[in-house]
Amino acid sequence: MHWIDLILNLAAWILWMHGSTGLMQASKRMEGISLGLTLKAISPARINPSWFLMMGVLLILCFKILLLHTLGKPLASTMSQEFLLMPVFFKTGSLSHMACMGIVTFLRCCIIGYVWLWFIRRMAMGRGMESLQEALDGMLGPLARAHAWIQPVCLWLMGLIAWMVVSGLLVQMEILPSRSLSELLWQATFVSLAGWLTLKWLIAMLLLCYLAHSYIYLGSWEGWDWLEHLVERLLWPMKSLPLHWKRIDFAPVVAIPLYWVTFLVIERAILYLGTGVAL
Repeated sequence: MHWIDLILNLAAWILWMHGSTGLMQASKRMEGISLGLTLKAISPARINPSWFLMMGVLLILCFKILLLHTLGKPLASTMSQEFLLMPVFFKTGSLSHMACMGIVTFLRCCIIGYVWLWFIRRMAMGRGMESLQEALDGMLGPLARAHAWIQPVCLWLMGLIAWMVVSGLLVQMEILPSRSLSELLWQATFVSLAGWLTLKWLIAMLLLCYLAHSYIYLGSWEGWDWLEHLVERLLWPMKSLPLHWKRIDFAPVVAIPLYWVTFLVIERAILYLGTGVAL
């Protein structure tokens, strides 16, 4: 059932990204239209197709909630969702619990998705990456126009605010115990930081795809050039190490466990702080 939740969240997130990007582009076009042109040609209003994508997001979430409830109701079991130190349990037999879980997991998927897009955007610097940069800037929207150091702060604040809202809903439904404001702020801080730890999966996938592309011909596609550029940035710390033997490059093989261990150390540090402070 967790796989069902994940797959449908990804489908809804893809529609969300396409829909939100289309709406933001439409608003930019409207800002560029002068008042004179607006008064000169008044045409009947047409619905932006991006709204249909946003409706698709709602339909997928409703379908997911009903499906998980239907599959889980005969089992009378619970589904747990891990938020760093804090597992949250939802009753599959309760439609309200499944609705709450559907919203919570989709919000988490969206925030993690934005963190991943931001990370790729910061890595996609240099020549030959202009088309990817433009696409990512369109997906990130106003966040892409902020200063580089403000962007991660905004993403962290998004996660913090989202958890504050979600936590209040979970307390009202008696899924989580109530906490003081200071405890809730610390809790939201660590939960928001947990979203950044998922970057280890993104980095591992990029390196594995690069390995596959290095030894298997997968066709001619601009995306492979982007991938090589991104992996070069990821492998930069190991550039001076002797990790080549004849025509074989062992740098990606070494980088995967190295990055993984680094993120595990950071995660353990956050867990240690969270145990003693907030959670």
